[in-house]
Amino acid sequence: MAGTRRGHRLVVATASGLAALLGLVGVSACRSLPKDAVETGLLALPKNTPVREIGLERHTLDIEIDGQAMSVETTYLHVPASQPADPPLPPVVLVHGTPSSLVTWTWLIFGRDGGQGLVATLPDRDVYAIDVIGHGTTRSDVSPITFQRCADHVAGTIRALGLRDVCLVGNSYGGEFCWRAALDHPDAIGRLVLLDTSGSKRRDDEWLPEEIAMRENPLAKIGYVVNSRENIRHALVPHFPDGVSDDQVEEVFLVCENSANWKGMVDLAIDEEAHRESELGSISQPTLLVWGADDVAYGVERFARIFEREIPTSRLVLVEGSGHYPQESQPAEVARLLAEFLAE
Repeated sequence: MAGTRRGHRLVVATASGLAALLGLVGVSACRSLPKDAVETGLLALPKNTPVREIGLERHTLDIEIDGQAMSVETTYLHVPASQPADPPLPPVVLVHGTPSSLVTWTWLIFGRDGGQGLVATLPDRDVYAIDVIGHGTTRSDVSPITFQRCADHVAGTIRALGLRDVCLVGNSYGGEFCWRAALDHPDAIGRLVLLDTSGSKRRDDEWLPEEIAMRENPLAKIGYVVNSRENIRHALVPHFPDGVSDDQVEEVFLVCENSANWKGMVDLAIDEEAHRESELGSISQPTLLVWGADDVAYGVERFARIFEREIPTSRLVLVEGSGHYPQESQPAEVARLLAEFLAE
């Protein structure tokens, strides 16, 4: 009853299908995996052993969201520099897309299959990976989840943690969280890296029927009741030219088992309207655009070239053998590109 996933959204069942399912299974269908269980499941995966060994940090921070001061929880991973510089160099802050969590960055940080990650290519910098509100393991009462609120959460977390001049890295929807944050807080963000990012207006014929259902179906927000590993695998396969692992499937499945995460995903699908595309030309930070050459969600010629053209400080690098998630398909190459960019 669920179909393909295009880049960052999972397809929900049709209204009639969901209604029939709920009628058959009753109240028990409206289960939601608690965030604690999501976190336990994510950290138990063999892929995420180095994350589990370091441990996640969780703090309630005073952050301004939509112009209002709020106390908002943030869960994040902090990997200290193994060879810290004196004085310390600005840290790297990683921001995932939707539906996802901070463990999408595990291979980029720690390496995969003998390839080097950021702990090797950038041993002199601290690395942070944030679980954004409405995602992953961060608990939050903020609703609805919007691009601007996520951008405010990212920027507010950076400020609350006392970080300065950071290199902010985002993938997919997370890329848009990052470039909005960079526009709003140029004093806190020194460099910007965008991987297959959203934020450019899509034509009417570029929305799949399932994506229209996500945006318009009144029952879309309870689609988590039909979440399954089979559907997740089917959804991920088109975005990984070399195949998708069981751990990767389980990560997305666990995230989507939580009702707040699912609702946040639907909120963002509805809010994907390129509200601030006209401001791309105002991004002043040096910007590296990293794009999977085989991205079927935001194709290179249709979307990457727009960001390359509109952001005056940008340069575009294509990653061969990668789809929408270069940090997972080619983590060693992305780690190398980040190190070169920060050495410029």
